This record gives sequence, C-alpha cells and structure tokens, in this order.
Amino acid sequence: MENKLSTQPYKGARDFYPEDMATRNYIFNVWKKVCESFCFEEYDFPILEPFEIFSAKSGEELVNQQIFSFEDKAGRKLAIRPELTPGTVRMIAQKFKEIQKPIKWFMIGNNWRFEKPQLGRGREFFQLEVNTFGVSGVLADLEIISIIVEIMKDFGADEKMFEVCISDRRLIFALLNDALGLNEETSNKARKIMDKRQKLSKDEFSELLKEIDLEDNKIEIIEQFMDSNLDNLEKVLDKNVLKENKGYETIKNLFSYLDNSGLLKYCRFDPSIIRGFDYSDGLVYEVFDKNPNNKRSMFGGERFDKLINIFGDFELPATGFAMGDITLLEFLKGWNLLPKMDSKTEFLVTVWPSDESKYLTASLKTANKLRSAGKNAEIWLETDSKLDKQLKYADKKQIPYCLILGEKELDSGTVTIKDMKANEQKTMSLNDLI
Repeated sequence: MENKLSTQPYKGARDFYPEDMATRNYIFNVWKKVCESFCFEEYDFPILEPFEIFSAKSGEELVNQQIFSFEDKAGRKLAIRPELTPGTVRMIAQKFKEIQKPIKWFMIGNNWRFEKPQLGRGREFFQLEVNTFGVSGVLADLEIISIIVEIMKDFGADEKMFEVCISDRRLIFALLNDALGLNEETSNKARKIMDKRQKLSKDEFSELLKEIDLEDNKIEIIEQFMDSNLDNLEKVLDKNVLKENKGYETIKNLFSYLDNSGLLKYCRFDPSIIRGFDYSDGLVYEVFDKNPNNKRSMFGGERFDKLINIFGDFELPATGFAMGDITLLEFLKGWNLLPKMDSKTEFLVTVWPSDESKYLTASLKTANKLRSAGKNAEIWLETDSKLDKQLKYADKKQIPYCLILGEKELDSGTVTIKDMKANEQKTMSLNDLI
C-alpha cells in the first residue's frame, strides 16, 4: 500500500486557515495603524541573512541553539532570521549617508527559531519591529514606550491587564562591576543568570551564582538589587556610584516624562529586567501580561546604540522593541479582547434556478455593479441550485444580505434584498440599494 504524506505542517510552524488569517490581519492592521499614526515608515528585507550578523551580537543561546542555518551552493553560511534588529541595522549601514536622520521605521516580519513549541511560543512567528535611530536622548525611548502603550490600548487593554517594566543595563554594570568588583567574564555570567531569575526559585538562583564563585554577601546584594525600586535603590548601590551612572540618570528622567505624559500607570521600574541580547547597552524594558493565568513577559525592547558597529565605524544611537504575534494572541484570548471576525462578504447574489440564461446574466451584472460601487459581492456559481440551498450557505458563512433576482424582479427592474440576521426582505431598485 502506498504511503500517504502527512497533512501536518512542520513542527512549531502554523497553517493559517481563513479564520486564522482574519485574526492575523486584525493584529497586523492594529500594528500598522498605530505605527503610522506616530509617522513611522514601513520597510522590509529578505528572510535569509548572512549568519555572521547574528553570531556577532545576538547572544550565545540564540546563535548556538535556536538559529536555523545552512550553507548555500557557493559555500556561504546563511541563517533564516531569528529576529529583525540586526537586519534592520544592516540596511541602515548600507545607506548610512543617504538616509535622513532621525530614522523612524517599523516592520512586520516572519522569523524562525529552533526552540521547543509551547503555549505562546512557536518555531515560526511574526514580529512587529519598531525602532528610532539617531536620537540619543530619552525622549526617543519615551516615544517608543508611548507606541507600546497605544498598541495595547488599541487592542482594548488597560493598565490592569499589562505593565511595562523598565530598567537600564548601565545600572547592572554599576552593580556587578562597580559595587561588586567582578571582572568582565564573571560579570557576563552573572548577568545571564540574573536574566533567568524569574524562572528560578531563590535557592536555584543562589546555586547558579555560587557556581561562578560568587560569595554569599555578593549574592545577597544582587538579590537586594533585583528586588529594589527607585525609592530604595540608594540603599543597595552607593549614592556616589548612582550619581555618576548614566543609567540611573536616564531612568529618573524617563519616569519623570512618563508621569507628565500620563503613562506612569502603565509602567514600573524593575531592576530585574536584564534582556538576553548582547547588543543591549542602555534602557531595557519588557511588557508583562498581568493575567493571573498567564503571568509572563510577552515582548520587550532596549537601547542598542553600538550594534551598528559590527558593520563599520558608525555613530548611530538606537532604541526600539519587537512584539511577537503568538504571545500577543494568547494575551488577547486570555483577556477576551479578540473581536468577532465578521465575513468580509456584504452580499451574496443568488442565481435563480433555471435553464434560461437571462437569470444568470442578471445576477452577473448585479454583482459587477455592486463591486463597481465599492461593495464586496459574491455570486453563486451554479445555475441549478435551489434558492433555499443558497440562502443556507449565506447563513453559515454569516453573509449579512442576499439578493434575489427572479421573474418578478427581472420584469420590474428591481432586486429583492433579504436581511439574513433579521430574516426580513424588501424589493427595490438596484440604484436605490447602492
């Protein structure tokens, strides 16, 4: 017996049936609308990129464990993009002198990562990438956070449903390098462990820090730091260290702006936010779902002022975030924020069951007139189907109106319109209907 092929997609990838595409388009449309309202411009680039642009700065775990890579027939090592930021920066570096600064760009792109599929995470996913390049001041970060909040609000969310947790990598360096005196290697190891803290118990966290030879007193200071807030941070880090730290200055300024902008209720200072990318070098932020059944980080962003240096000696401050569609979808489902996806079809133009061509001709002309008037009209594609069958089809497809053109309508130059929801109908001229 001949073996049949599986109908399943590749593990961790998704098929998008029409109902799934309707949801995907809804998400994409909100993303686009908000970004364009802030006057950000859309761009795109290939899904295949040179492997080196990710291996340079994206982070050990992503490069060694999650990236899909291969050699082409010419022996060049390529990667299916696991994220959008390095490719974005590559594009800017390519035309650095030609592009007007500041640069405000957004992109919706497909990414792939080889990781274990689970709730809210797949191997294939779409991301919204939003970045500002060429502005070193904190107002660029404020605008990015404003876009995040506006997107979430546009989906119907409020401050009870999500929060933006914000820290700064330079505060981490102040802790590990200045306060604890760790060398670069140990500091990097400690930072990566700190990034995993939310997934670990206190004992597991301490054990991992002990494995990199940190003493109990230093572990205790790290714990205090990660549990601190803006009011008591000075009890953990020396005032003089904070006074000279650009990260602390930036955080203070940002939260003042957030307060003045009415955004503070959505945001919280959280020094446990680390971010896993090696190119993060300033402000870092993550957006959390506050649903008790799905408390998790959904997406995040950061400053990455030096990432462009992998392409040359450029000066280009940068800040931005990337939001994935799968985690967002779980958020929307969890808070019951997904709207009902109604049919895009406005009218079904029925075809009167008859061998006479005049009925089909009238239906075809009516459908064409509706489309010319900007209406979405579907026509029945069989000439021998009972009218009842056509109406049942419209009902199941949730098409709101059916047009009937029988002998009476053809003689009087009218159409009968049936409202499927109200189960009512009336007869009028097609011009009046349009």
